[in-house]
Amino acid sequence: MDILNINLEEYFGEIIDVYTQIFGNEYREIIEEKIKNADYVTYSTANDVSKYIIFLEDCKARELSIKFLKEIGIDVSKLEGKKLTEEVPNKIRRLITEYIGGYSGFTYKPEQNIIGIRAFDKNVQKENKEYMKEIIKNQVEFIYFLTGEDIYSEEELKKFLNTPRGKEIYKKIQKYIEIYNEIFKEYEEYLKSLEPLKEFVRDKRNSKEIEDVEFYEILSKLGDTEENRELVNSIKKEGRLFVIVKNRERPIMFYTAKEGGMLDYSMLHEFCHVIETQIENGKCVGSGFDTEEEKNPYRSDKRKYERLNENITDIFSVQGTRILHGKGKYLLEQELLTIDDLMEINTSKITKNMLMPFLKRYKKQIIKARITGCTKDLFDLIGEDNFEELNDCINQVDYLVAEENLSKNLKGKSKTTKRYEEELARLEKIYRDMEVFSSREEETR
Repeated sequence: MDILNINLEEYFGEIIDVYTQIFGNEYREIIEEKIKNADYVTYSTANDVSKYIIFLEDCKARELSIKFLKEIGIDVSKLEGKKLTEEVPNKIRRLITEYIGGYSGFTYKPEQNIIGIRAFDKNVQKENKEYMKEIIKNQVEFIYFLTGEDIYSEEELKKFLNTPRGKEIYKKIQKYIEIYNEIFKEYEEYLKSLEPLKEFVRDKRNSKEIEDVEFYEILSKLGDTEENRELVNSIKKEGRLFVIVKNRERPIMFYTAKEGGMLDYSMLHEFCHVIETQIENGKCVGSGFDTEEEKNPYRSDKRKYERLNENITDIFSVQGTRILHGKGKYLLEQELLTIDDLMEINTSKITKNMLMPFLKRYKKQIIKARITGCTKDLFDLIGEDNFEELNDCINQVDYLVAEENLSKNLKGKSKTTKRYEEELARLEKIYRDMEVFSSREEETR
């Protein structure tokens, strides 16, 4: 996939099918109409592409590090078929570190790597004469790791390497170096395939003219106003992904290859906002539940319903990604480069899990409210006050995650975890109140 030339229209069919499966066949025409009637801008920034290059290099380094271990006789069969975005077990990662200094054994220039077997490479020693003391130290440590021999000094190392066993070990290490050097050639070939991306980054950073062209291309989609100029500058600077809907006749979706391993997911997320765009009097007023400008009382940089809305959009996007990939369809990235665990992306797994009972119990009414903008059926079923309570509960826990580091303190006993536990108890009551409200409504029908 060429991340510099993403054509979102190519994926309309897949997106429509995925969200029809999630939202229901009765919404297919609406989904199709909303997707086809939106505006789309794809763009690339030097910073985003540079980060994506690093992601690709790291994935390849992980792949070749495991290949190296396999070729020197270490059993890595459990990792066969694993995605390159998955971290390897601690034992394997330690072996990679001991033998070649970690994944950096590939991402750094070979002559700069003096760890593990690299300390025994004559070319490395020649290139790093000023670091010979450290090289000898690394040799001592590697021999101890490999053999368990009690060697603590350069003199003891020399004596050991002159023994029959030492000579055999040294010969084995040189064989490992040959294997490493051959595999490193594969890494160098891979780097050549990334050259177009690197050239793009160089051109972007060296040419103001190219930046200006990109700026005006995006601006032309929005209209040349001071407010839009500031917006485009922030998009280009931060590499932001979002859908702009407020006060436009049709939504506009901005997309860039931003986060390695989750491009399909992030694309599905933004398309979900497009599908859930609501229009009143010929103007877009918001997306999903996020239609009010009132501020979030706990996070002043967020809107009142923004975090509830983002959590639900994330859940639908995770579901959509699983449906898509479950069919073997990978749109923007190869399968090996994708991340499976998406529940901590954008919003916290904590708040997503809090919302799962709500989505499961009232999915039909939630979907109708978000796609059509008509909340009557939902509020008639659960009560508008209960919905407001739920929104406030999510906003409070979202604040604890963002500002109080709740995710890392779940097992402790602190003011933060106490507040979280209070909100969980409140959440249970909210769901009970929804059930009571719902049962009363059913009795009166």
